[in-house]
Amino acid sequence: MTEKKQPEPKREQPAVAFDPVEAALRQIFDDVAAEDIPDDFADLVAQLTTKSSDEKDK
Repeated sequence: MTEKKQPEPKREQPAVAFDPVEAALRQIFDDVAAEDIPDDFADLVAQLTTKSSDEKDK
């Protein structure tokens, strides 16, 4: 005979006060993360990836 376990009741998380510094940091992070990657950097990553995969094939 198997016994079914009752799911635990959801616990409410305590309300967190608004932190303007945290909000500003999140906004800055979101803005930077949304920026396009510069072409020079993307080319460098592509070169390194190609070089790395060529070395593994040897």
